[in-house]
Amino acid sequence: MRKKLLFFVNPNAGHAEIRTHLMEVIQIFTLGGYDVTVHPTSRAGEIPEVIAAEGAQYDRIVAAGGDGTLNETVSGLMRLDDPPPLGYLPGGTVNDVASTLGLPRNCLDAASVAVGGREVRIDLGSFNDRWFAYVAAFGAFTGVAYRTAQSDKRILGRLAYLLRGVQALGEIRPIHVRAVTADRVIEDDVILGIVGSTTSVGGFKAKRDLSISLTDGLSEVVLVRDIKNVIDLNNVAAAILKQDFTSSKDFYFLRAGRIDFYFDEDVPWTLDGEFGGSIRRAEIRNHRRALRILVPAGDERPALADPEEST
Repeated sequence: MRKKLLFFVNPNAGHAEIRTHLMEVIQIFTLGGYDVTVHPTSRAGEIPEVIAAEGAQYDRIVAAGGDGTLNETVSGLMRLDDPPPLGYLPGGTVNDVASTLGLPRNCLDAASVAVGGREVRIDLGSFNDRWFAYVAAFGAFTGVAYRTAQSDKRILGRLAYLLRGVQALGEIRPIHVRAVTADRVIEDDVILGIVGSTTSVGGFKAKRDLSISLTDGLSEVVLVRDIKNVIDLNNVAAAILKQDFTSSKDFYFLRAGRIDFYFDEDVPWTLDGEFGGSIRRAEIRNHRRALRILVPAGDERPALADPEEST
């Protein structure tokens, strides 16, 4: 009996490669043993609704698009009691998840991974009553992704994010926060907060010595303290682009399975590069190995290793 595959395509995400090769992608899925249902997306919030209503009928769900498309697909899968494995064809301009998981950027190669790759379980984050695949953030720079025009992203790629980030420097203001974990309380004025499990943010890769794992049930938490002068601002901006958070007095860096944030006013957040709403309290949890996803069969990167199997 042939298996069933539900394929979501975001025709507006990044480059148009998927539109050009759509029939070839479907053929790869078909030769992989699946009967394919194609669902082009037309609006925000559509994918979770479709998965909640129909996802349990399928043996595999595949999404083609940027990080926002992935976020919606993950959110839909987590509504199911027994979600099927996820295949992902990265189509965005700056695709952090693809970089972290080692997924091919060529859509035909990614399609082959989606039906013939190695299945792994990775951590997911929850933000109050929402899900995120790799990062939740507030403060400076976090509005860049969802405020950058899609046309700019296509033409400039990663440079679009950098240009918008430079513009955002004039908008930086301190945010008073109280952050609480099981064994630590931080209260300070900060300009940026990041919670995630990823080796790439905004297309820039983390330093190897951070030893980031996507399977250990812990999120990496970075808080950037308020800065007082232009020199400090430049140093902080450079560290953010390099993701070097461990060697400066300007940062708090910790790992936690749960962290709660409390603010004096509504603070806007971004989830996986999309606007996540403005809140005064955020309850963030790491759900260990909650998502089954396909990665290249020969890629044994340390971030995907199960800590229990390596001991």
